[in-house]
Amino acid sequence: MILAKVQTTPKQRIEFRLLVAIRFACLMAKAQGISQPIDCPRVQHRVSKLAKYLAYNHPSQIFQQQYMHHAGELGQLFSLRYTEPKQGITGVISVWSHQTNLHQLTA
Repeated sequence: MILAKVQTTPKQRIEFRLLVAIRFACLMAKAQGISQPIDCPRVQHRVSKLAKYLAYNHPSQIFQQQYMHHAGELGQLFSLRYTEPKQGITGVISVWSHQTNLHQLTA
């Protein structure tokens, strides 16, 4: 997970800061009772900052391995996926909670 590793390049430090901001916004949305973090305006704003950064800067190799075209962890409770744009310059970023996909099993 990119949030647990030491960032060695300036590009990784920028991505780390953006991902931590998204994760914190997701935690705040969860505390406010919002089931899907992407429904929160704060999360949407921070996701748009990451999308804008990725539109004008090539992501680091570790970001590509972790989040491009498949879901990567954004802490223990959330996942993030970045899909490159087919047209234009802005890709699609999806963020969701793991807890909303779980169902309690009764015995």
